Amino acid sequence: MTWNEFYQALKAGQIAPVYLFTGPEAFIKREALEALRKQLLPPGLETLNDATLEGVTAQQITDACETMPMMCDRRIVTVRDWAPLMPGKAKNEEAEAAWMQSWLENPPQSCALVFYMRGEMDGRKKLSALLKKRAEVVNFEYLTDSELNRWCARRLKPVGKRISPAALNTLTYMAGRELTRIAGELDKLAAYLGDERDEITEADVRAIVPASLEYNVFELLNSLLAGDMKKGQQTVNSLLQGGQTTMGILAMLTRQIRQLTHMKCALDAGTPVQTVQTQLKLHPYAAKQTARQCARLSADRLTALYKNCVDSDYAVKSGRLRDRDALDALIFEIGLAAKPAR
Repeated sequence: MTWNEFYQALKAGQIAPVYLFTGPEAFIKREALEALRKQLLPPGLETLNDATLEGVTAQQITDACETMPMMCDRRIVTVRDWAPLMPGKAKNEEAEAAWMQSWLENPPQSCALVFYMRGEMDGRKKLSALLKKRAEVVNFEYLTDSELNRWCARRLKPVGKRISPAALNTLTYMAGRELTRIAGELDKLAAYLGDERDEITEADVRAIVPASLEYNVFELLNSLLAGDMKKGQQTVNSLLQGGQTTMGILAMLTRQIRQLTHMKCALDAGTPVQTVQTQLKLHPYAAKQTARQCARLSADRLTALYKNCVDSDYAVKSGRLRDRDALDALIFEIGLAAKPAR
């Protein structure tokens, strides 16, 4: 079930006894839980019929669910990041799963139980497979481009603002697609416009929105591939002063070089950019940037650079190189590779 389908079912009064909320989109996940609360709990009775549990046993969960609601038809029990659904071995995991399996055969209709995962559940777990069969699983994925356009329009409408398609594209690239971050940036941009203008432009986004690490790494690679080593080093120093770690920058460079290599090989084989974008799960703007960047290097050079990235990471983690030395060496290698062969 998608989050849209969840809202449609909620509107129709179709409420399951057990839910599993999973997926990366935290903002809509929080809103969905709040919508379920409002649907179930009469005003003024929320605290009497709403329980949020963390670090509990299966028996504690089922005891909370079997507590009768007070002055309403149903109560809600929310279990956050339950250990048997998380990566790693939980305490008494087999016994916990067995208890929950037995209870899920006939859960009470007087309660809505929500297993609320802040991210993704571990799909390899026995209990995860069980919940897929016995619970209503709601997947909260990042919004598609069309969904994000509509969401931003609704967010800005009360303050009389709108955002141009180009500005939204740049915003999601610079800030990411998490709605918690997008919502905050839209609020700042609306305040920045004041009463002077109604439309947020791409220039406004670049002036106001702090760039993500991914965006800055793109800019770093742009400088290096253009042969501007000085600007590249300035970008690295700025990232480090802004709180990024050397290993974080190294990891993002490795990721981007890997994507450049995949993109180059696919384009050389005649695959359209849009197809590669889907295969690599890239943002549209990032896909265009990646295609433009990889045009400057051959597939062989990119493959060699990616190997250097992996070797640098291993050298740091094995103690053979300091992290900053490894990063500086990699930056030099990228700049050198971008120079035309003589």
